Amino acid sequence: MKIAVGMFYHEANSFNPTQVRKEDFVYCEGEDVLKRMYAGEIFEKEGVEMIPLVYAVSLPNGLVSREAFDYYSGRIIDILERNKDIDGIFLHLHGSMEVSDIGSGEYELLKRIRDVVGREKIVGIVFDIHANTHPEFVKFVNIIRHYRTVPHIDQRESEHIVARQMLRCLRENIKTSPVFFQLPYAIHPEKALGTVWPLSEIFKMLCETEKKTGIAIASLGIGMVWCDCPTLHTNIIVTPQSADFTGTAEKEARNLADYVYSLRDSFDFDQLPLLPHEAMRYSLAYKGGPVYVSDSGDNTTGGAVGDHTTLLREYLSARNLNGKKVIITSIWDEKTVAECIKHREGERLTVSIGHGKNEDSKAVTVTAVLKKKGELKGYMSCETDTVGNSVTLTAGNIDIVITDKPGSFISAHHFNAAGLNLEEYHVIVVKQGYLFAELREKADLAILALTNGATNMMIEKLPFKRITPPVYPLTYVK
Repeated sequence: MKIAVGMFYHEANSFNPTQVRKEDFVYCEGEDVLKRMYAGEIFEKEGVEMIPLVYAVSLPNGLVSREAFDYYSGRIIDILERNKDIDGIFLHLHGSMEVSDIGSGEYELLKRIRDVVGREKIVGIVFDIHANTHPEFVKFVNIIRHYRTVPHIDQRESEHIVARQMLRCLRENIKTSPVFFQLPYAIHPEKALGTVWPLSEIFKMLCETEKKTGIAIASLGIGMVWCDCPTLHTNIIVTPQSADFTGTAEKEARNLADYVYSLRDSFDFDQLPLLPHEAMRYSLAYKGGPVYVSDSGDNTTGGAVGDHTTLLREYLSARNLNGKKVIITSIWDEKTVAECIKHREGERLTVSIGHGKNEDSKAVTVTAVLKKKGELKGYMSCETDTVGNSVTLTAGNIDIVITDKPGSFISAHHFNAAGLNLEEYHVIVVKQGYLFAELREKADLAILALTNGATNMMIEKLPFKRITPPVYPLTYVK
């Protein structure tokens, strides 16, 4: 048995004007792909011959450029052209890769793949839960499973489940076709956490559905609300055990969709939502700690730009830090990083921080000590990859981390790579919305600072021009 394995993963934010280029992806081919894929643990154990496709993963950002998409999809197609004797294809995708001049990258990719390998090969897909799935996508695949954790910690489990189902289909000569149900609704990503009701209850219902006769996988795609595109919708996808149970899958998909839609007004922020100035004051006055403050409008894990200085300016303006040690992570300013790298650690220097493209990225002049030169680590499955440089400046009791590429410090590993000890700080500012699992566990208090930006939390007020209405609660602008 021979199965091709690969990952092509990007979450697009259309409110970020930056286009994602080929060089913005962490990329590898050959055996290195298999080392990064959890599905390989199942396939290797079962004696499957694996054909590595590509591993191409980037930090959430703007739309993928046509050039970048054509390059990586082209590499996948080239490898498949040389290996048409495969029995199946396993792909880990995001589900919200919007491509300039194309639209849904995942849909286009699967169309191209089917043109090469035909309709008989078994195709298994792992999606992020924040997927905007094209309604026609399911026609090109046999098995789909979204992550079932938010923050995401079940990538390995998801890949294992899809891999096992692929093997079952191949061994029993079964062809399944997932059932897709699109809701006239989008769940706010920052209001939907896996351990908090009502998403926790929806996950339980998915598990109960999978125990029913004829159902292999029941899955929820929340949607990516900061991507203004025709496919922006919450959706349900149910994969039957075989074609004989397609009718059962359709019934269960409708039941799930009705239940999810009934909860449309039940989601709320888990973190304390405050305006930027209020967030600064509250975090410094809070008696416990540590306090984590999310720069939610410039959340690079949701595709924002990552260069905003709003919260930096707020904390620098504080008259009294109340003895708190504060760290601001991480502001993208490649020119300032290049200037700082010329100096030695311990030197005092005056620099400008901020691209100054608008009020949100307004430049700030700071006189500070260069505390550390370090590395910027990658996102999610690329946390061991060095994707850029970081420098940390100390201005009084405030440390400021600047990076030469957009990034987010989502774990203690990111702080360590920058040469910092996370435990030293009382107030930690991060470019996130909901906190990633490790940081949320550490936080005594988590604040959602309602800043402006490409991931503005007030999604009801954003001007959506390309969605296919109705998408409650979003506003369509003709």
